[in-house]
Amino acid sequence: MATITVPRVVPSPAEDAAALLKAFQGWGTDEQAVISILAHRDATQRKQIALEYEHKYSESLIQRLQSELSGDFERAVYHWMFDPAERQAVMANAATECIQEEYPVIVEVACTNSSAELVAVKKAYHALYRRSLEEDVAARATGNLRTLLLALVSTYRYDGDDNVDMELARSEAKIVHEAVRRAAAAGGHEELIRVVGTRSKAQLRATFGCFKDEHRGSVTKALPRGDDPTGYPRALRTAVRCVADPSKYFAKVLRNATRESAGTDEDSLTRVVVMHAEKDDMGAICAAFQKRASCTLEQAIAKETSGDYRSFLLALLGS
Repeated sequence: MATITVPRVVPSPAEDAAALLKAFQGWGTDEQAVISILAHRDATQRKQIALEYEHKYSESLIQRLQSELSGDFERAVYHWMFDPAERQAVMANAATECIQEEYPVIVEVACTNSSAELVAVKKAYHALYRRSLEEDVAARATGNLRTLLLALVSTYRYDGDDNVDMELARSEAKIVHEAVRRAAAAGGHEELIRVVGTRSKAQLRATFGCFKDEHRGSVTKALPRGDDPTGYPRALRTAVRCVADPSKYFAKVLRNATRESAGTDEDSLTRVVVMHAEKDDMGAICAAFQKRASCTLEQAIAKETSGDYRSFLLALLGS
């Protein structure tokens, strides 16, 4: 379930726009007023507020927020103001600029959305940048990483769970095992990418299950690690994790982002919370995080972040 809380009685977009303008005026910005409004409005309501604000005050609300806020808080609010498809398009575009390090963003967009949602992200990308996501991935990635990411963002998977072919799953588990063995010797990547990049998620999970039963270990652990400078081995493991159990995958990302010994990874923390707070999977991600970290996500965020940034993330999580 989603974690954002929207009041039962919501002020009109005009009232919210006026309250935000008031928060911007005077000696310094009233950040708590900004949080109390924007963190408790869904995507449709936020869009209506932004349109009303621009109509009444002849300036972009997003640009005004960028000028009034700062740091991690500003970046989180900036991404939150987009609708879900636009938000992912903006994040994916930024990721393509440094794709060897930021490939997880592309993989998450491609592997954790439904096919219809992925199409919506690609349409938003095209509208915002006058280029396709595939075009930028192809231009900025190289080698096997390019081949893998293009396969992931270009596919249109069947979304249902009612068409799993167990015979095919057993057959492709053997193909994956052989491809993994060959990949260790710099071969077999084509078959790995074909399977991961084309089959439905339900079919892939069946294949991964057959692989584990047959070889007493997960596909993720069997995949080659290597020193490919493009980042391909890590991206392939990320894709498998995203398909196999997305809630568990995002819980791991959040755990790594809030691990005290390594320092807080605000970019990853912001990305997951902002992208999922109004999606149905956020409750499952929080549950998986608590199981992994032995504390709630809210407790981890309260400990590892501070100020308005902390308040905003906690508000998106329903605290």
